[in-house]
Amino acid sequence: MPVPSQTALATVTAQVDAFNDHDLDTFVGTYAKDAVITGVGPEPIVGREAIRAFYAPRLENPELRCEIDTTVLFGERWVVAQERVINAGVATETIATFDVVDGLIARASMLKA
Repeated sequence: MPVPSQTALATVTAQVDAFNDHDLDTFVGTYAKDAVITGVGPEPIVGREAIRAFYAPRLENPELRCEIDTTVLFGERWVVAQERVINAGVATETIATFDVVDGLIARASMLKA
């Protein structure tokens, strides 16, 4: 029996790798065309172009990176990750929830400590 959640985890890993490589095109490409991200700004970010606009200046910062300490897979689509987002040596702990559909992140929610 295939394990679809492994695909979900691979997608999330690719997203984090692209974030850490500051590769905006690959990062945005891990999201569905109509993806929604909540918890990173005052309003949800909706769609790839909005994701690109939000993350472009952030990924220009060479000191910004993300480390995943723990991941948990729920069902076929859900990945919950305990992340540390580090900027200039200062870490913020985040619980990130990803809903991965057909190999792309459809929804991501970030809850910061």
